[in-house]
Amino acid sequence: MAKREGGLGPYGKQRALTGLGGQQREGQEYERVVVGQPTTGRPTPPTATDWQYPDSTRVRAFSYDFDTHQLRVRFHKYDTPWVYEDVPLAVYQSFASAPSLGKYINSTLNFFPYRRATPTEDSTFFAGV
Repeated sequence: MAKREGGLGPYGKQRALTGLGGQQREGQEYERVVVGQPTTGRPTPPTATDWQYPDSTRVRAFSYDFDTHQLRVRFHKYDTPWVYEDVPLAVYQSFASAPSLGKYINSTLNFFPYRRATPTEDSTFFAGV
């Protein structure tokens, strides 16, 4: 299945960020760890959030990958795993706190590129969800 381009493209992403205050939120300063070099004691960043299991009729579970900016969502209907690409952290945070995840998907996330997870992604990232 071909990767779906969002309906509004980069302008839609910018409008989504503008609606969230204009910029991606800054997080804790993390240390980038290089193998073989000493660390300064700052925490290393997590690579992805733990799976969230919301009280939603549409979304079974979701997780966000900080490195790839992928929002991974497993839906109740047909037990399908989907990957939303290039999702800024601020958009993920708004999604996670939205009163209706289904409405947020329709109004915001569907304007980002999304696709069904590959069988390898399904077995790697979505296993047990």
